[in-house]
Amino acid sequence: MRAVLSPAGLALAGLLVLLAFTSALPLVRLVQRALDPTALGWLLENPQARRAIQHSLRVAATVSVFATLGGAVLVFLLERLALPGRRGLRLLLLVPLIVPPQILAIAWLGWAGPAGILTRWVRAAFDLAAPPWTLYGEGGIVLLLTVFALPVTYLTLGAGLTRVPKSLEEAARLDGAGLLAVGTRILAPLLRPYLLAAAMLAFLAALGNFGIPALLGIPARFLMLTTLVYQRVTSFASGGFAQAAALALVLAVPALLALWGQQRLNRRADALDSQLEAPHRYPLGRWRWPLASAVWFVVGGLMTLGPFGAMVLTSLVRAVGVAPTLDNLDFRHYAFVLTRLEAFPRALTHSLLLAGGAAALAALIALALGYVLVRLRGRGVALQLLVDLPYALPGIVFALALVLAWLPSPIPGVRLYGTVWLLGIAYVGHYLAFALQPIGAAWRQLDPALEEAARIDGAGTLQAMRFVLLPVMAPTVLVAGLLVFLNAFSEISLSALLAGSRSETLGWLVFGLEQGGDTNRAAALSVVLVVVLAVLGLVVAGVRRWARRDAPAGPDAVVPGDAVV
Repeated sequence: MRAVLSPAGLALAGLLVLLAFTSALPLVRLVQRALDPTALGWLLENPQARRAIQHSLRVAATVSVFATLGGAVLVFLLERLALPGRRGLRLLLLVPLIVPPQILAIAWLGWAGPAGILTRWVRAAFDLAAPPWTLYGEGGIVLLLTVFALPVTYLTLGAGLTRVPKSLEEAARLDGAGLLAVGTRILAPLLRPYLLAAAMLAFLAALGNFGIPALLGIPARFLMLTTLVYQRVTSFASGGFAQAAALALVLAVPALLALWGQQRLNRRADALDSQLEAPHRYPLGRWRWPLASAVWFVVGGLMTLGPFGAMVLTSLVRAVGVAPTLDNLDFRHYAFVLTRLEAFPRALTHSLLLAGGAAALAALIALALGYVLVRLRGRGVALQLLVDLPYALPGIVFALALVLAWLPSPIPGVRLYGTVWLLGIAYVGHYLAFALQPIGAAWRQLDPALEEAARIDGAGTLQAMRFVLLPVMAPTVLVAGLLVFLNAFSEISLSALLAGSRSETLGWLVFGLEQGGDTNRAAALSVVLVVVLAVLGLVVAGVRRWARRDAPAGPDAVVPGDAVV
């Protein structure tokens, strides 16, 4: 009884109750509805469902291959070659990590869409009567999902590259191996676990993405699983919720397999974890500037600066397709969005409160959860699984699970469906695992002697936590909260099913404007959000540098990005 009533026991009981409502109950309800015989029969017999499954698997597999190969090439170019401007290139490459997918789609439509700047240049240069390509449909979705997943594969492979012993490369070079031989015969075999992990993460990022397939696929009638789930729920058709649950279960299975597979890959990669060394960069000689120019043109120009520059121009021109002359540029769309769009103040308030509340709660809960998991010494597998599942699943699947759990409400007299409160629960449940990554790593690296010394001095658990442990953990907790805020502020996957007519968020408002054909105003709001997210990203980077100096967690404890399982 004494152990049960201890602070650690009470914290464990409270965490279990919390996770029951934010994780266990929604997932159980989802499985129950998905296994309905009628829904399973519809899933197996409906041609639209079969096409959506085929489209999703084909697109995700293609993106996985392209993003992994592209990430491997870019890691070798930026991390192993003395390429001029590689820091700027690395920064531009990581932009999609903080830009929501719906804004990425809007930027690329302004750049390479039917009336995009690049499209008009190519048509004028080659005197073409029609656009030479289209972003609407499978090809455009694959392209943008590859751009979206590329930073994840780059970071994953870059982390593996730092763990390759430099002596192996030096021995190969002394034996006469060229750069290509070093990359294919030395680095590639050693990086195989990281290559598999990168491919897996890219596959999941493409499979669970909603914003890009919705904006580029729905107009072309190219449905994927995420967009078909959205349509079945929002159509309010008979049996729509059960059919959406069956589709969601198809989405969930690869995520669960990937979660299991990543744990195995992490164990295989541990052999290199203790071999961190400073990178060795090879000189390029006369090829230095030509190669740097080519990489800057592709990564900096075509992939980043071009699309976002086009988005800025789209937000300033009077109408889509109008030439960006001085007479056609003004700030009317910004003025409308910021001062006359009725939903904007409401969406801004909701996004600030929801992201801020989720950041604070997720960081505090992760702080207690990390402490409990460390004390359980490997016996908290079930508890860890309840935290990881909502984050491993695609956002729209977890959102559907919450809808099924709270419609009708499991608590008599409490109605959350259609309110911002359910969005708050979704944010906390989805991003809790994200906050636990750095905080859990910090707890594992914290010297137990600190707490033991406090106890010898007569302090209880709560006193040791308040006066000894919390001051040491505070920088990491702050970093975790800021990262959650950065990802939740303009997300779309959860809001797609949970935001209502009076509970809009900024990410949902951008999506609604673009989907309604108001491209210029959608671009203006997107520019505002990108500026805000860039400022938040700089704040997070500054706090992380401060936290690395003062916190016990190492620099690899925090992994940014909404696609990492």
